[in-house]
Amino acid sequence: MKFSLELPLHKSRADVWQTFDNTENTKIWQPTLVKVETVNGTQRQPGAVSKLTFEEGGREFDLMERVTHRAEPERFDVVYENNFADNSVKNTFTATGDHETLWKVEVEYKFKTFLMKVVGPFVKKNFIKRTEKEMERFKELVEKP
Repeated sequence: MKFSLELPLHKSRADVWQTFDNTENTKIWQPTLVKVETVNGTQRQPGAVSKLTFEEGGREFDLMERVTHRAEPERFDVVYENNFADNSVKNTFTATGDHETLWKVEVEYKFKTFLMKVVGPFVKKNFIKRTEKEMERFKELVEKP
């Protein structure tokens, strides 16, 4: 299952990258993220592996994050892994003006279980809505005066 989203941000690409690259900020625009633990490598660098702990609806779950590509300040790619799916995310930041940046997110889910292979396509709208909300929260954070 694949989808892509774009969002214009009214900040320079350098400002956008600085905000995006700070894991403490990630907890603001992804409020269900409660903990980031580096497992291997240097955090946010290619090859790094981190354990991300989320809390939603009273339950905790973990995702393993593997950084697959980093080209500051243009691109940051990761793969999130759990028992149900591998989720690759490609973030691209394109300067469209001195204080304008276009953020493009390309997402692909590869479901591992039979249940997710069947149900996944039917809940695609939920995955898209969740990503849109996270992007909007990031926009509010980065554009805050």
